Amino acid sequence: MGIDWQKVLYETLGDLTSFVSKLIYIIIVLALARLILNILSRGTKTAMNRAEKMDDKMRAKEIITAMTLLRSACRYMIYFAAICLIINRLGFTSAFSNIVTAAGVGALVVSLGAQSIIGDIVAGAFIMFEHQYGVGDFVKLNEYEGTVTSLALRCTYLKRFSGEKIIVPNGSIKTVINYSTDYNMASVDVPVSYEDDIDKVTELLREIAQAYADEHRDVCIGDPTIASINSFDDSSMKVTVMQKTLPRQYFGVQRDLRTLFKKKFDQEGISIPYPQVDVHTRS
Repeated sequence: MGIDWQKVLYETLGDLTSFVSKLIYIIIVLALARLILNILSRGTKTAMNRAEKMDDKMRAKEIITAMTLLRSACRYMIYFAAICLIINRLGFTSAFSNIVTAAGVGALVVSLGAQSIIGDIVAGAFIMFEHQYGVGDFVKLNEYEGTVTSLALRCTYLKRFSGEKIIVPNGSIKTVINYSTDYNMASVDVPVSYEDDIDKVTELLREIAQAYADEHRDVCIGDPTIASINSFDDSSMKVTVMQKTLPRQYFGVQRDLRTLFKKKFDQEGISIPYPQVDVHTRS
């Protein structure tokens, strides 16, 4: 017995008037969803622009982070609501529910996909409420380092110095190192030859580091600390110079101190040791 395709098509779409009305309804729902998203995007962007001009930088960072999360959460909710309205208007609600229930697809989706999604969303909420980090912070998430450019419910967006964009699911984040806290510690290990006068070298390093700290009070906090002979290595002794800095400023301080130490060592005739091998021959 053949299938009456004309009857099947008629039963599925109904008459032409019903089909056109459903199509118009779908277009209106999608257009409204897009309009609401645009309004939300402009509103959150305006709030973030105002926050960037605030004197209280911590409060500004919290506002920017909250706006990015709000934008992400509303995007999911609006799209979900639009899909539900369209499915309901097309009359697929009961059929879709029966298929999902009969096939057990709902349990499969929850067990395989939804659990990780829910885990990412819950982790994102905790990150927000606990203020672990915010937009603009330089952080290390697991093994990834970069500046937080956006914080969404499901994932965190990082940008490295070299320009790569990294997307880290919030549920996969096990360890967080936030370098944009109260201060950072610039640490420079200086190898010193065993033949050099350690007291002279230590005092020389102290003078250079102290002069640098006094000259750069805009980034340095307090006075430097010198750990004389921090360790004994194969070909040198290690002296560690530490300087407390403002958040995210320790990179530049470390580079400057290394340059100053090298120039001063060259002026004083102090050589920086490197691995060497002495070969003795027996005649």
